Amino acid sequence: MDSRFKKINRQLTEYALGNFKKKLKPSQRLDEVDAFISCINMLGEELKETTISKNHFNNIFNSVSDMIFVLDTKGKIQNTSLSVHETLKKDAAIFENKFIDTLEVKRDNSLFLYIIKYLKNNKHPVEVETSFKTSEGAIIPVLCAAVFLYDEKKQKIGYLVVAKDLSNLKQYESSLKESEAKYRKLFEESSDCIFITDQHGNFMDINIAGYKLFKKDKSPFQNFNLFNQVLKPAEKKYLLQELKKNKSVVNFAIQIKRLDESVTDCLISANTIENDNRKITGYSGIIKDISKQKATENLVLKTIVNTQETERKRFAKDIHDSLGQQLSAIKFYIGTSVAGTTDEKQKALLIKSNEALVTVLADMRNICFNLMPKTLENFGLAASLKELCRQTEVNEKLNFKLKTTPDFPLLNKPLEIAIFRIVQEFINNSLKHSKADTIHIELIAEMAAVTIILKDNGTGFDITTAINNGGMGLRNIKSRIQPYGGEILMTSAAGKGTQCKINIPLNSINIQ
Repeated sequence: MDSRFKKINRQLTEYALGNFKKKLKPSQRLDEVDAFISCINMLGEELKETTISKNHFNNIFNSVSDMIFVLDTKGKIQNTSLSVHETLKKDAAIFENKFIDTLEVKRDNSLFLYIIKYLKNNKHPVEVETSFKTSEGAIIPVLCAAVFLYDEKKQKIGYLVVAKDLSNLKQYESSLKESEAKYRKLFEESSDCIFITDQHGNFMDINIAGYKLFKKDKSPFQNFNLFNQVLKPAEKKYLLQELKKNKSVVNFAIQIKRLDESVTDCLISANTIENDNRKITGYSGIIKDISKQKATENLVLKTIVNTQETERKRFAKDIHDSLGQQLSAIKFYIGTSVAGTTDEKQKALLIKSNEALVTVLADMRNICFNLMPKTLENFGLAASLKELCRQTEVNEKLNFKLKTTPDFPLLNKPLEIAIFRIVQEFINNSLKHSKADTIHIELIAEMAAVTIILKDNGTGFDITTAINNGGMGLRNIKSRIQPYGGEILMTSAAGKGTQCKINIPLNSINIQ
């Protein structure tokens, strides 16, 4: 027997064992056997390529985390990926030639019939949610996707089904729904307005408290914009600047304009909402109505101020009625003594004493006027300011230019006192710090408000620095106008003097 046949036999055995590296060498005869050897070598190359491809496919097939089933045309399982056994905790033999429908938890329609129906009509991958049961009896929700399998002649030979385990996703969805429910409950039950807007400030969502705050019915959000409801342009500008610069704002005081034209004091805290590119897509935040709190604070502040003014009035009256009368009596006695004495030295001493008493009485009247001017009580704000200017001009050699609108009304007495104290504060600050020689005072009464304009020609100052360093003068002015809903605008610069503009709204309470 030709020895080459033994070599061919051993080579085929090596191929059967998966060893495709070794090749047979043809002899010098170049006969039919050598031709057969060449065919054997070519077979080895093809087997090598086929095996590598198959191993590569199996590696991919078993490395995918989703469960993969290979079905024949009848829906029987022909092959399964490693993930199937790990997820369902069942051996490969259990699945062999079993219909895929046997894996399902009972449902109305067969999974395989569903796949056939929709692949036949659509010729595209189809998806359907169902549930599989593990060997331990646990139910696993899955999303199945299926496609046709074809042979090399493009004939349909079965189906490839990929089943994605949805357990974690369902758990996350459940947790998300629970969180959304809790958030929605907090959102709706909050006593403060909670809102979400788009990038332009148009409301997209707002809770019940928000509807109440803005006096809005529950109609759709049409042309309803957060920033348009901020009453003061300066507050709107600052709010937008802070959100753009710092992405948030905390407890910023604003006045909100309601849909019924009323106005309320609020605190707003807001944050920007951004997309993945860090572009602002909206805003979310909370608006707290502090009108009642502010009204209470103003009432307390007004009570404190009124109590102080009452005490000033009582003290001024006590000085005037008791000490003033006694000093006047002493002055009378001294004057009488001057007329009755002949001793020139004694007379000169009595005259000096009388002059000193005149000065003391004048100082006492100034003190009483500063504590509580009688003119203010009897003739109103405009008359009392004229007297204040006249006395200060004499004592401090300061020029005043006082201007009032004709028929300036009599205001509520506490408000008149508050304005008088503000003017006093401004004059005192000008005398102490600004080196001014002229002060302008203007009182403007209109239908809706009283405006007080105070201006000096002094050295001026840095307002921010003054506020940071305490700024008691500014604080005193603010504390006096706050109970009446007043606003103050202070401007000053080095060498350009100081101007204080105060606006106080008028209502039936403020007018006498």
